Amino acid sequence: MDMNETPILVCKQLTKRFDDKVALNGLDMALYPGMVVGLLGQNGAGKSTLMRCALGIMQASSGSIEVLETPVEQMTSEIKTQIGYVPQQPFGYEGFSVSKALDLHRSFYPEWDRSLEAEWLQRFDLDPKQQVQRLSVGQRQSLALIMAMAYRPKLLILDEPVASLDPIARRKFMADLFELAIESGSCVLFSSHITSDLERVASHLALIKQGELVIFKEIDELREQVKLLKLDDSATLPIELNVLHQNGNNVLVDNYQLQQFEGLISANSLNLEQLFMELHS
Repeated sequence: MDMNETPILVCKQLTKRFDDKVALNGLDMALYPGMVVGLLGQNGAGKSTLMRCALGIMQASSGSIEVLETPVEQMTSEIKTQIGYVPQQPFGYEGFSVSKALDLHRSFYPEWDRSLEAEWLQRFDLDPKQQVQRLSVGQRQSLALIMAMAYRPKLLILDEPVASLDPIARRKFMADLFELAIESGSCVLFSSHITSDLERVASHLALIKQGELVIFKEIDELREQVKLLKLDDSATLPIELNVLHQNGNNVLVDNYQLQQFEGLISANSLNLEQLFMELHS
């Protein structure tokens, strides 16, 4: 990915309120072609709200959000055909066969890739003659993924996309997601509670806590710079360290670059599950 390229999705001080509840609080984020951004956070942290704002389904209370250099409230039909979205709950098409549902959906997208459609039908073992209403929940989710990806959108937004898939299908899908994003010059924003999936395919992690973007880093940088420090009572943290969470003498910090200072006992790396648990302990 080239950071000199034009970003596909840009959030600036994005804030969303529901009465007296702040769902998103001053969020800044820019997504570029080739990024696969894993969105992690507790239920109610603001993940789905962010996605709905990016899609123009929900209007921000303040701040701005742009897709392909266009404010979401001004998106044209042409720009909307460059966005793919898979919600947590698959949509309808009851009364259609898989083939007829794809025929209808395909008619809205001039850039539809028939070979990609055929490849993914085979990958997910979907029978084109099968009636949609007779598909399992996981099969419907697979069909929704094909419908969102076969026209190679520039921005692909996936809300818990693989939660209903069996482990084999989930692994196959996640293995191809990163490659597809790079090949198509698109970016992907996907939420998942399965941290192993995030670690496997995400190029970046965006961690939201209570509506605030706590971490937004490349996965490799996160492994190197986010550490759990164990300190003694004499320790004074260097000012360049960003404290994410503190529990007694255990301090979770960002921007750690092998700094040595008085009172430091140890600096330990964390996997994503450990990071998530530590941040919410």
